[in-house]
Amino acid sequence: MVARSPAVTATADSWRREPFTNGVALRYRASFDEAEFARLREGLVPVVMEDKWFVYYDEPYLFFHRSWTGLPVYRIELKVTPAGAKVVEALWSTQLADAPGADLEYEAKLLDFLLRNLLLGQSRPFPRPAGLVEPMPGVFQHHVSGTGYPESPPRQDKRLHKPWWRFW
Repeated sequence: MVARSPAVTATADSWRREPFTNGVALRYRASFDEAEFARLREGLVPVVMEDKWFVYYDEPYLFFHRSWTGLPVYRIELKVTPAGAKVVEALWSTQLADAPGADLEYEAKLLDFLLRNLLLGQSRPFPRPAGLVEPMPGVFQHHVSGTGYPESPPRQDKRLHKPWWRFW
């Protein structure tokens, strides 16, 4: 679903981007074996317009930027372990976290989806935010990730979320 160029390892200079300056902590922890850690270090350089993310590793951080704007979204700190690596900190850009309707729990789920599907090639369902109203199924997912995976149901709560077209 996402075009990958296996011969290219992403670096900070592989794509136009804004620097990640500060963020809000997300409750996200994960561990990766050596093969998965190697794939994370390769990152992701957009190839076609539908590729919504530029991801690169600059030890000890894995950075996620929107491909069209270069805006920073996530920064994950990875610690090398005997088995591979583990996440010791995950941050969501303060600029986005300060927006009305920000949902840290949802962002942790979205980060996991992006990391596992776009970088590790797994097939996890797309987390659907609560209260999302979209004109056609899959439009929000395509806008956020450029993918068409099955969607998981949203968590049940009554909070209002900002419209899908104002996330980025």
